[in-house]
Amino acid sequence: MRSFLRGLLWVVGVLAIIGLVLRLTVLEPWVIPDDPVLDVSMAPSLAAGDTVLLWTKGQRGFGELVRCRDPEDAQRWVVGRIIGLAGDLVEVDGGVARVNGTRYGTSDSCKKSKIELTDGNGNQYTAVCSRVEMAGGWHFRAVVQGESPESPVKSEVGPGRVYLLSDNRTLHDDSRDFGAVEADTCRDLVVYRFWDKSGFFKSEERFSVVR
Repeated sequence: MRSFLRGLLWVVGVLAIIGLVLRLTVLEPWVIPDDPVLDVSMAPSLAAGDTVLLWTKGQRGFGELVRCRDPEDAQRWVVGRIIGLAGDLVEVDGGVARVNGTRYGTSDSCKKSKIELTDGNGNQYTAVCSRVEMAGGWHFRAVVQGESPESPVKSEVGPGRVYLLSDNRTLHDDSRDFGAVEADTCRDLVVYRFWDKSGFFKSEERFSVVR
């Protein structure tokens, strides 16, 4: 029994050291701030109050969900999906994106096909949730019902920049609002959610990979 406990302590100690090294080098926990614009723009993938894990090293690629400094306010963050790299031609028409002529539409709906959202002014919206195949993987997107469609947007991404698209295609905070952003400001990849704002014991989104 004593040898088992000693071995268990060794394992716990090694794991703690590994965790500390990762924390100091490539990982960062982050509680998403209570920012109403950020909150609705991330739906349905994330929400304000979620405690997530960021991978902070390396170059970010097409289709990845990243945290970036707001190019219009250095005190804020934006969270968006990279759909355009330098030299790419990006087109966004409603909830559908085209990159270099390839269309990224939806394949099927989410388990919960409709979600309710509230913006910073207390306005309530109903959004349809669906799945998008992209870059060998998939993610969920939201499109708000009953809103007037926006004019299509077409943009060629400049050198050293990336084009961001909110997973909420309608109530967005992305490159349609502020243009392509510097790639170096978008190195933080969102990889994991520990729990949502309800806390560890009440969270419905506990311990899940963020796509």
